[in-house]
Amino acid sequence: MRVISGKYRGKPLFAPEGMAVRPTIDRVKESIFNVIQFNIAQSRFVDLFTGTGSMGIEAISRGASEVIFSDIAKSSLECTKANLKGIDGNYKILNRDYRETLNSIVGSVDFIFVDAPFALDCINEITKIVKAKNLLKENGYIIYEHDVEKKYDLSYDFFIEKRKTFGKVVVDYIAITKSVCAVTGSFDPITVGHLDVIEQAAENYDRVLVLVAQNEDKKAFFTLKQRADVVKAAVQDLSNVSVDYTDGFVFEYLNNKKIGIIVRGYRTEQDYLYEQDMAKYNKEHGNVETVLYKATNKYEDVSSTKVRTALENGENIRTFVPKYANNLIVKIFKENLKNDRNEC
Repeated sequence: MRVISGKYRGKPLFAPEGMAVRPTIDRVKESIFNVIQFNIAQSRFVDLFTGTGSMGIEAISRGASEVIFSDIAKSSLECTKANLKGIDGNYKILNRDYRETLNSIVGSVDFIFVDAPFALDCINEITKIVKAKNLLKENGYIIYEHDVEKKYDLSYDFFIEKRKTFGKVVVDYIAITKSVCAVTGSFDPITVGHLDVIEQAAENYDRVLVLVAQNEDKKAFFTLKQRADVVKAAVQDLSNVSVDYTDGFVFEYLNNKKIGIIVRGYRTEQDYLYEQDMAKYNKEHGNVETVLYKATNKYEDVSSTKVRTALENGENIRTFVPKYANNLIVKIFKENLKNDRNEC
């Protein structure tokens, strides 16, 4: 390991063999500092599970005004101290649990680097403390390095602005949410047209909730949970999109989540008039605003009804549904059909 750039460029860093830490490799470290390179000078940087101190030392080398090194393991801090020899800078070394460290920080910081043991589920606790203490500056990041297999959901106060993958390691750049919306519908099942609306919303809002709802005017083809599972499969590549379902009023659910904007798509003039009525209802009953997106031309003729008809006729649905949803939709349809026959 070495310092990659800045005042101490090329300085070798010590990482004892067999040490119970997993230092961030130089390739990953270089990528992280390339992302934040224009904001690192004069920043406050927290190296929360410091290990060897490599990340915090890189921040010092690149001009950070203050760095906080924190680790509960004394052996890690001894290694960090050894690597800091010959380095000038404004820094603190704290032998504390990550929660104690975050709660002890006065004022806000620009970057919090989190490279916790992969088995430790700590990111939601970290974001909870950061939110409660207003710890992260408006344009700052919690930089979370974790195993590619790890799955987690953030509160609506935060979103993953960037995600980079390096083999079995993922680095997420978690930022403060400034805008959030819900894309609502019955999604029975989700189509490429639905996904197009969701993708547009994901471009325009920091966080997007896809809320699968029950339409009492229609007999459902799939159950609520089945529809939500299919939507989750469809949006798996959209890091700022989450999925849930409700059998109650949409505006009540959104009020409880403090989400004030619904995004809906429409294909025809008739759709538009219907959506206007629904927008008025949600505004009057829940004070929820509605934003309408016109369907992209190539998706104007695609509907959930067409998908259901194709399934019943044994036809291919690939052109109608998102690629990650196709196999799951077919699988659930066949299982439901088998169960219906067994009940007869």
